[in-house]
Amino acid sequence: MIGFPARPALIALACLGIGLGADVRADPLLEVAVGERPVGPSEDPRTLAQSLSDELLDREVTLRVMGRPTRRTWRALGAEVDQERLAGWIEEARDPASPLARHARDEGQPRVALRLPLRLDADRAAGVLTTLAARVDQPALDARVDTQRGEVIPDQEGRRLDVWATLDDLDAALRARAEEVDVTVITTAARRTDEELAGARFDTLLGSFQTPYNGLARERTHNLRVAAQKVDGLVLMPGERWDFNERLGERSLANGFRPATVIAGGELVDGVGGGACQIAGTLHAAVFFSGLEIGERHPHSRPSSYIKLGLDAAVSYPNLSFSFRNDREFPIYVRMVVRNGFTQAEVWGDAREQEVSFVRRIDEVIPFEERETEDPELPAGVRVLTQRGVPGFVVSRWRLRRDVGTNVTTRDRSEDRYPPTTQTWRVGTGPAAPADYEPPSGDEHDEYTADEYTVMTQGPDIEDTETVRRAGRTGALGWTVREGMPGVE
Repeated sequence: MIGFPARPALIALACLGIGLGADVRADPLLEVAVGERPVGPSEDPRTLAQSLSDELLDREVTLRVMGRPTRRTWRALGAEVDQERLAGWIEEARDPASPLARHARDEGQPRVALRLPLRLDADRAAGVLTTLAARVDQPALDARVDTQRGEVIPDQEGRRLDVWATLDDLDAALRARAEEVDVTVITTAARRTDEELAGARFDTLLGSFQTPYNGLARERTHNLRVAAQKVDGLVLMPGERWDFNERLGERSLANGFRPATVIAGGELVDGVGGGACQIAGTLHAAVFFSGLEIGERHPHSRPSSYIKLGLDAAVSYPNLSFSFRNDREFPIYVRMVVRNGFTQAEVWGDAREQEVSFVRRIDEVIPFEERETEDPELPAGVRVLTQRGVPGFVVSRWRLRRDVGTNVTTRDRSEDRYPPTTQTWRVGTGPAAPADYEPPSGDEHDEYTADEYTVMTQGPDIEDTETVRRAGRTGALGWTVREGMPGVE
């Protein structure tokens, strides 16, 4: 058997070892052959070993991958011949007193038959197979819904080139001098087939939500689209649960994401995958208004500018995720698009039976602090706002679900806590500024405002979203200064 990396990189495929007694007598020379190739009495063993090695290693073998042939030489596949050992065997076999010759005579053989001492460099062979795997491997794709046409996209079988099993097959083929090897490909069935969706109806909008984005922020916009594509067309059967991190995986360059602004420890910093939280938050809001069962959901460490307090959903691979379950008796599908400055999430199904309200009240405001850091790179006396302060909030949130048929309402209450974000300045300690000096712009975020009380409702008889707002003390510009928090002038 051949394996890697725990197995030795060089695997012996053929060797010869014979234990004989010590009795030696002089006998006539026997014919010597390597395989079917006779060895002349005057042939140089090392020259012959080189010739036989090249002949084998330059021979092509056909690898059949899913019926399609591709040819490689044994040399390219990592096969090797121990030429020194072979030359030594030939010299030994020519000696009539050698154990090799003695054994052949004792067995009544007309010749001393030698085999090529072969070995396979498993790392090199695996490298070739891995290159082939890149053209073969594909994940199983579940049946999905074409969100543009509302049609079911059939499932697709997954496949994976089995490197381990194929290495063993190469081992056997090399020993047998086979001219063809069938590469082992493992197939996996999709979790959701198009047959399961036959007859399913997705003609009723259960809930939706929209959030804005800045299209000039190209890297973040790219991440929004990558994340949205992984969500768009999602289908959940009755009782199925869906998890954001499980579906999107790690937000990495290898997974298609780019560096963009993210929230870390309450501060805006650069990080790969910035924008994924907006997709999660927009989807959470659509699921919320669909009345579906919400599993895991976390508020951010600071309020988001694109969505209201209490509707956001912070995600961070692998620790924080967002999940929900289809608790209806029919399949649902999710439509998620990013275009024209808005992300739009929609949940579709067979029937909309609930009127759902989001009720949010700000119960407590936590003032932010201010900090200054000396910066010798700035001229003396110049102050640059590096991060605008954001108050902290304690928020009560409710979800009211009224069954339009029975008029029975269920109420779910929870509490979100958003810690305050410190306002920070860079204060120049360098030389005096020249007359034409223009200071850096710094943080250009506006003051954060939030209605003290908000009610948003979606339902069968409501077009779009009904909203009731009461600004209160936190919803009008200038409120943070009126509350005694530092300004930015």
